[in-house]
Amino acid sequence: MQPDPMAENRITEYNKESKTVSWFYNDHKDEKRHDVTDNVIDFINRLIIHIPDYHFLTTRYYGFYANASKKTLDKIHALLGIKKNKDYSRETRKEIKKQTQ
Repeated sequence: MQPDPMAENRITEYNKESKTVSWFYNDHKDEKRHDVTDNVIDFINRLIIHIPDYHFLTTRYYGFYANASKKTLDKIHALLGIKKNKDYSRETRKEIKKQTQ
């Protein structure tokens, strides 16, 4: 069973008279919340594109999604000069864990 394409709590308002849906998303590039109001048909169209086909399998534990490849992914980001907004490296997590203890 696949997870939902969108959490229900992201829908902030449904207006039956004007047939609009208000919802929000968090942009990870600038760490800001964006509120969107769409008509119902456009909202459903945006939602449907995130539902995978019936026989489509998502791979969670292989390649870059695997926990074992986090070090490799950090090295690739460093070599390419890609700066992540949030640092999820093991070193940072260890430092945070030490600070909370």
